[in-house]
Amino acid sequence: MKFSLCLVVFLVLFLFESSNGSNNLILQSCKEASKSDQNLSYDFCVSSLNDASNKTKLPSNLEDLVGMSIQLTKSNGTNMLPIIKELLKNLTSDDQYVKACLQDCFDLYKDSLSSLEDAVVAFKSKDLYSANINLSASLDDSITCEDQFKDKTGKTSPLTWENHVYFQLNVMCLAFVQMLNQH
Repeated sequence: MKFSLCLVVFLVLFLFESSNGSNNLILQSCKEASKSDQNLSYDFCVSSLNDASNKTKLPSNLEDLVGMSIQLTKSNGTNMLPIIKELLKNLTSDDQYVKACLQDCFDLYKDSLSSLEDAVVAFKSKDLYSANINLSASLDDSITCEDQFKDKTGKTSPLTWENHVYFQLNVMCLAFVQMLNQH
């Protein structure tokens, strides 16, 4: 009986320490990343990664964190496609400018997902330079989506928040790849 109680206590402490170590990795990495790139919010970084780590294997090192952050960004980009389709479907027929912008955004997010897939392949083959280029391309797609709505006076993007989140996720990935490149 004492042995099984000791075993249970040991396992609980081990699991707590393991998750605490991952949490420290997230906290420290987000702190360093947000200091190196003013476009990245520390709070956004921590909350995004904590949410993601609740659904996947906890990262044990910076490489795992990069992989997890890219997958998180891909998932977010994939979720953007049906959002944009729904906006297009519910759009009034007389607003051709917004319709064209939304269609461009749809195409940009599809391209972005392709860039992220290329970033995954590059990262897995330890080609951090190519991973960085592909992540930058993905980041640019969300900026282009948002900025095109500003080209016509009086038009606002219905995707401002979503583009901002996607931008932050891409910045986070880029910062982590840069940190990995420096180690």
